[in-house]
Amino acid sequence: MASIERGLFRPGAGTQLRDSATHIIIYLMTRLLLSGLFFLLPVCSISGQHLAAFEDNQNRFYIFDDGVVTQAEYLPVKSYSIGGACILYVDSRNHLKMYYNGSISTLEVNSVAAYQAFDFLAVYSFAGVVRIIENGAITTVSTNAVQYEAEDSLVAFYDRSRALLAVYYQNTVSALEDGIAGRSYSGLVCGDNIVAYVSSITDDLKAFYQGEVVVVEPYFSGTRYQAGKDILVYLNDSDQKLKVFYRRSVYELEDFAPVSFQAGDGIVAYIDHTGAFKIFSNGRITEISGFAPDFYRVYDRIVVFGEQGYFKAWYKDNVYNLENYIPSEWHAEWNSIVYRDINRNVKVFRDGKHEVLTYDLIEDIQLYRDIIVVNKGMNNYNVYYKDRRY
Repeated sequence: MASIERGLFRPGAGTQLRDSATHIIIYLMTRLLLSGLFFLLPVCSISGQHLAAFEDNQNRFYIFDDGVVTQAEYLPVKSYSIGGACILYVDSRNHLKMYYNGSISTLEVNSVAAYQAFDFLAVYSFAGVVRIIENGAITTVSTNAVQYEAEDSLVAFYDRSRALLAVYYQNTVSALEDGIAGRSYSGLVCGDNIVAYVSSITDDLKAFYQGEVVVVEPYFSGTRYQAGKDILVYLNDSDQKLKVFYRRSVYELEDFAPVSFQAGDGIVAYIDHTGAFKIFSNGRITEISGFAPDFYRVYDRIVVFGEQGYFKAWYKDNVYNLENYIPSEWHAEWNSIVYRDINRNVKVFRDGKHEVLTYDLIEDIQLYRDIIVVNKGMNNYNVYYKDRRY
């Protein structure tokens, strides 16, 4: 079965307060790299989250789209990435293709270095060229030796040749930090709709959020910070306080450095300096337990954790006890957790409900947002979508 390309993108973005949209567009077109680099294709829109993919026992590639299954390729594909409204994949000839709105188009006939489809956009790169797909348009943001970081609704990038940190967001490229030749930027981090980094000029911790650059923490010293959706959690080494930038407000969570922390969609889970397990959500802190969990992971809107051998989940301010043991494997995204129980039945926790999905013996499980794909053996697949099996 083809490998699924995940997490292909690393560093790139920057700082500088944005002027008017018109000024920025003119500035970037004349100063940088945008002149003549926009063109249209029928590509990803932001509507719908209803796609999955799989291969049959002859390695033919199929796409599931809102209850309709389409055979996309007769020969095995090399890899694929499933976004919210489009799927990118590399076919048997190393051509990069895209499925969107029932149609398949070829994007590149030459090999690409990396690609990924997200909820609201897709990105791919080759030979130093980086292209972003969103709302029916492909935008080339750089043609020369770029590093970049991408998430659901934005792409931050660093162009060494132009000594520029910038971000692509809602069909606009905004300069964040310019004229930094000879300087090194540090710690670029992307969340779903936020970019965080330490300015190489001022040493401030800054965030690009909702089209603007905000100074989150002046004179920031440290490397510990993470971004999620609408949230940035950080620890300044100078005072050791754990803080959160959440929807333009700053919250001071702890006076002492925590053991660890993770950010998600508007939430932060962390273990404080005493070992207590806590979650910040909706502007307030909830203590889950007075001792550290066996483990914890934040996936979008869900926190999965183990507590004294029990498998548990936090979702919308409630804790759910799922099993009295820790499954060997699970998948979590958006509002769902799917795993095999001790009897190898497939169970799903979704929107606060916990139930058996199927009693069939299966070889593999995949979760794409809230769509579950199970392989029952010999690449015999079922897709579970909106409480139906396909």
